[in-house]
Amino acid sequence: MTNTKKKRRRSRQPRRGISTTHILIVAAVAIAAVALLVILNSNRSETTVSQVTYPTGVTSDGEPYKGSEDAPLQLVEYSDFLCGHCGNFADTLDSLGPEYIETGKLQVIFRNYAFLDEVLSPQAAQAAECALDQGSDKFWQYHDLVFANRGAGAAAYSKSRLKTYARQIELDTDAFNQCLDSGAKIEEVRADRFEAESQGVESTPTWFLNGQVIRGAIPENDVRQLLESLLTEGS
Repeated sequence: MTNTKKKRRRSRQPRRGISTTHILIVAAVAIAAVALLVILNSNRSETTVSQVTYPTGVTSDGEPYKGSEDAPLQLVEYSDFLCGHCGNFADTLDSLGPEYIETGKLQVIFRNYAFLDEVLSPQAAQAAECALDQGSDKFWQYHDLVFANRGAGAAAYSKSRLKTYARQIELDTDAFNQCLDSGAKIEEVRADRFEAESQGVESTPTWFLNGQVIRGAIPENDVRQLLESLLTEGS
């Protein structure tokens, strides 16, 4: 009887553990996932913007604009670079650009509405003002690049990333970095905010189309209808 029990113990199969093959597969998948994240993050940080194809300039009070000074329609936009709806509205204006801005029908003037009690919002606004020092066309390239990277979250507005954008659009990075690091533009950013408040602006985006106040990022077709309506009235 004792011998029989011993034989039964010997006949039992040991439990199978995780095989070396399984470990190698899991490791390979993990490495591939990390590599993919690195590639995606790399592509995100190197988002590019096209060259400016429309007239640009600076108003008498120092605000950047795109489109003809003689355009029958003028849109003054108060915007915050950290505002998702502002990014969506910027995309809408880009879509309408060939039809209205590049044809001389619409002038767009940008004004900062930074949230001064935060860090990243006024920091991004100052960076855009530093870009403006090197040309109104460079401002709009920088504006577009910051909004194009908004999907990266808060990291998109870190000082190091803001400096990366300057390099991507071929600014004089020494001058840009010194401007941003010194906080030289904070008073301009504050002045825009106070001007906005004097106009009754309380949120972003808020925009004035030939003096008519409109709040929020409305759909592209609705913006087009507004533009066409005003153009018809003025004809």
